[in-house]
Amino acid sequence: MKNSIVLAIGIALAGFFIYCGIDNFASKDRYVTVRGLSECEVMADQVTWDISFNVTGNQLEALYPRLQPKQDQLLSFLKDNGVTDDEIFFSAPTCYDRSDWYNWNEKKAYTDQFVVTGSLTIVSEDVEKIRNIHMQQLELMKRGVVIDGSRPSYNYMGLNELKPVMVEEATRNARIVANKFAEDADCSIGSIRNARQGQFEVYSDEIRPYMRHVRVVTTIDYFLK
Repeated sequence: MKNSIVLAIGIALAGFFIYCGIDNFASKDRYVTVRGLSECEVMADQVTWDISFNVTGNQLEALYPRLQPKQDQLLSFLKDNGVTDDEIFFSAPTCYDRSDWYNWNEKKAYTDQFVVTGSLTIVSEDVEKIRNIHMQQLELMKRGVVIDGSRPSYNYMGLNELKPVMVEEATRNARIVANKFAEDADCSIGSIRNARQGQFEVYSDEIRPYMRHVRVVTTIDYFLK
């Protein structure tokens, strides 16, 4: 009698474990895939501005002395507006002979044969300051210096500091979507089955080039219970 009871209990337990195993195996195929989005807008934290200016004439030896006063006036203008020495990087002057571009004797495309160009580059983390200076070029023209029409180039260097916060937000948003799905399906979400982080996308604002839009999407599989 005792052996029969033990055997019956053993069979019952075996059946229970088999049922749990089958249920657990089936639950592995029950999951939902959701995506979480995180977006933010940040201001560029570095600006680079290439500035060039030139003098023209037919006597090459007379052009370089004329270039220095223009450079001095440009530097005076920049420093009056807060640009520091460690933000300014000079380049060597360049000279172009226009007769190399056109048949000088026949077309006479230009009055002056030689163009000597001076240039410098501003690299600064004070984006607002350089933006304001760029908008004041009329004042520079009043000083007799005409610079080329190049625009500052903006960069955002703080992406690595931004990544953890945005990934956390994207993951949180994905879980909100998963919970809503589970609620509608009359179940609940379990642990994460798989997670994939998309690439961070950084793109500029067409109207405000000094602004950057940052975007990341995470894709997460949650088990359903």
